Amino acid sequence: MSATDSNARRVYALVRQIPRGKVMSYGQVARACPPLTARQVGRIMARALDGDIPWWRVVGSDGSLRIHKRDPMLAQLQKSLLQQEGVPFTPDERVQMTPDYVADPATFEVQLR
Repeated sequence: MSATDSNARRVYALVRQIPRGKVMSYGQVARACPPLTARQVGRIMARALDGDIPWWRVVGSDGSLRIHKRDPMLAQLQKSLLQQEGVPFTPDERVQMTPDYVADPATFEVQLR
């Protein structure tokens, strides 16, 4: 097993625990899976679009849908999926990054440190 595979498994295990109606930023995921960086989490999440990983629950630290850089249609899908879960957006199309909508990994069953 490579370090990359191990890191991806840790990230995906964490992301699977983000509750419906909540989000986490790439940086928050990275801090919960040390020693990863937000950029590394972004690369790992880029491979998570298929399967059982709720990729749409991971956003930029400012609430932006960073996947827009890759594909604007995926950003529209992400926004739609988040809205279906009750996640509100600001007028400038960012997720409302308040405690009501940001998941706390300290409450997750699987701790990844």
